[in-house]
Amino acid sequence: MRLQNIYLFACTLFISLTLACGVNSVTRAQLEAVEPGDVLVYRYQKDGRSWFYADKIIRIEGDKVYYNASEKEGTAGNDERLKSFDTKKELVASKADILKYDTEQGEERKVIIWIQ
Repeated sequence: MRLQNIYLFACTLFISLTLACGVNSVTRAQLEAVEPGDVLVYRYQKDGRSWFYADKIIRIEGDKVYYNASEKEGTAGNDERLKSFDTKKELVASKADILKYDTEQGEERKVIIWIQ
């Protein structure tokens, strides 16, 4: 019975760690599969705190991704302010630029954490 409890604890610990490592990050494959209408939520560090903003993909043409940025930033990834986009200004980035954010980048440790 004791061995069974140890096995159960080890399995639970493994599953918890596996799930925890995947939290707040996306895979390269998920980023490669983005399409118009998807919202990319970014996390970055500023003044010792985590901040969030979002980009809504408008269209994809070849290697270019056209998007509208969120009008505001927030201190939580699910902040309602991230759902309001500046539709007056269309921005563009290369797919390669977006793909690099599957891992933290630069001093700000900027990373895409969700695709909605």
